[in-house]
Order: sequence, then structure tokens, then C-alpha cells
Amino acid sequence: MEREFVYDGNGRERATDSLRTSRSPQADTTMLLPPRLEEHAYQVYDWVLENGEVDYAAMAPALGLGPGELRNAVETLVDWRLLRELPDRSAIVAARPDAALAEAMLPLENAITRYRLEVSRTRDEFDRLMSIYLVAGDHSATEPLTCADDLHDALSGLAGSCTREVLVANPGKDPVPRALRQALWGEMRPRAEVCDGVRVRVMYQHSSRRDATTRAHTSAARRAAAEVRTVGELHDRIVVFDRQVAVLIGDGVQGSVVIREASVVDFLARVFDRSWEQGLDFAGEAGRQHEVRELADSVQQDIVRLLVQGMRDEEIARRLDISVRTCRRHIAKVMERLRSESRFQAGYLLRKRGWEFLINSSDDRAGDVG
Repeated sequence: MEREFVYDGNGRERATDSLRTSRSPQADTTMLLPPRLEEHAYQVYDWVLENGEVDYAAMAPALGLGPGELRNAVETLVDWRLLRELPDRSAIVAARPDAALAEAMLPLENAITRYRLEVSRTRDEFDRLMSIYLVAGDHSATEPLTCADDLHDALSGLAGSCTREVLVANPGKDPVPRALRQALWGEMRPRAEVCDGVRVRVMYQHSSRRDATTRAHTSAARRAAAEVRTVGELHDRIVVFDRQVAVLIGDGVQGSVVIREASVVDFLARVFDRSWEQGLDFAGEAGRQHEVRELADSVQQDIVRLLVQGMRDEEIARRLDISVRTCRRHIAKVMERLRSESRFQAGYLLRKRGWEFLINSSDDRAGDVG
């Protein structure tokens, strides 16, 4: 930020009310930080610390600098918030470097946060596009399933021949297909007769924890040594067998397909692994207090992430498979914990303090999840 100065009757240069933005970091989005500090700026800062305030007439002979060099040094120090004008505009004095740095870096930190969110959003979009592209790129490696019996038979056969690992992503509150429940955790017979030694990982959305059917299925799966977690978002119902074959289960039976293309299956498995790492363990029963808090934090973090991306309440609720009313309750709790009066202020405080501020806050976070 560039200030204009005039000499007063005592020969000292005072700041006027005029502020120009030609050097402001906000004036050009490509210029997120002020100019680098040159050696003259260090000399001026040291002089002001020792003498109390900016005095051009005294600084020039003491530092051996010309008017232009002094002006540039002062302007750069002002841009970096290392020199500040007193509230009554009577003088320009030195500020603490740590406080100046925090203020000067805020535009860059905000930009980094926006870029990271944009990168995350773009990756999610391209993950889905990549899945579509890979499936469409080699029709010979896909097998459409045209009816419910075809889907049941395909899942039963693949589960029965699996030797190492099964990955199940099951968004929404619809149960895992019966063929998988029978084969993977022995709903109708002991699991040891079907796929003993196979690692089974099942992933639901957080909202499914309130569903009685899901809890019952999860308890049965856990008794059969399956691992179950929940996450905020899941986009598609996918089952991967031994990282060699995948089944995409559509909303309608005719939308399901068996995929054997290695690159597609590997991609789907890696997407599953990435979500799994962020998931919370689910035992199929009511969680203890610390588990409820952890779940509420996870849901609110997902809501905050989608809010910052500019999504409306209704879209956030759909993505997380929760009601709009529950979504708005979580938003209200986040704003209360931040002590913010508006969503704009809440977004600013989150960027400034970080999500960890909410995690570490001491208020009661136990509440609705779905």
C-alpha cells in the first residue's frame, strides 16, 4: 500500500489521508505478497525502532539514503505492515514483526486454502470422469447385467470364487445386496463354508448409522470378521473382487455392469482405499460418547468443505444423504462454535483458524448425524 507524505511546519513528513492501491497486494490477484525487503528497508526499520517514528528529514543524513530510496523503503515496510500509522495519523511507527507477518500473509493463506479446495473439488470431478472414460473405452471388458437375476448370479459367483479381498462401497441407506450378504458373512450359512480367509471391507455413509437394517447387517458382518467403516460421501455402489473384477451397481438393475478391464478395476480400488482411509469404524451398534463426537466432527467437516465450495444446503444434504433440516442444524452448530453471525464470517474464520479450531473446541458436539 502506498501512502502520500507532506512536510509539516517542523520539517517532518507526515502521512496524509490519501491512500493509493497501485502497490496493494489486493489490487492484482497475481500479486499476493508485497515486494521483497531490500537492505534499505532493514536499515529504515532499525532506525524507526530506535528513534520512535518515521522522520524523513532526520533519516536521510543518518542512513545516507536519498529521498527515493527512503520513500521506497518506507512504502515496502508499510506494505508488509512493519510500519503502521497511529490512529490519530500523527506519526508512523514500527510494529512487531510477528504480528505484521500474520497480517501480511493472510491473503496468501486464504488463496492457498481456496486453491486446495478447488484442487480437491476438481480431483473428485475428474475421478468420476475417469471412471466413465475407462469403462466406455473398452466395451469388450464390460458385461452389462440386464435383470435382477443376472446381478444376483454375478455377485454370488464372483464372491464364491474370490480368494483374497472384497471391497464394498454402499452409499445411501439401501442394504448391501443379498447375494453378497449370503456369500461374504454367511447370512444363510457359516461364512467359513464360502470365503474363509478373504478380507472383506464394507463402506457406508455416516447417515446409514441410524438405519436399523444397516446396523443389523453391520453387526452380522462384524461377527464374521468383516471390517466396516462410514464416510461422509459415497457416489456409487461398487464391489471389487481381488482387485481384478468390479461390479458397478446402478440405481436400476439395467444400469449394473461387470468390469474386467485391469486399469478400470485398479482405479476403482484406489478410489475406495482413499475413502477408506478417511472413514470411521462402525460396529453396528450405538457408539460411545467419544465416537459420537468424532462422527459429528466428521459430518460437520464434510459440510464445511462443501459449503466453502459454494454448495446450497439442499445439495449438501443430498451429497451426504442427510435431511436438509439436519444439514442446517450442523451449519448452525458450526457458526455457534465459531461465534460467527453469518456464513461469510464463518468461512473467513475457518480459513483463518482452520478446522482444528472446531475439533478442539470444548462445546457439546454430540447430535444428529443423519
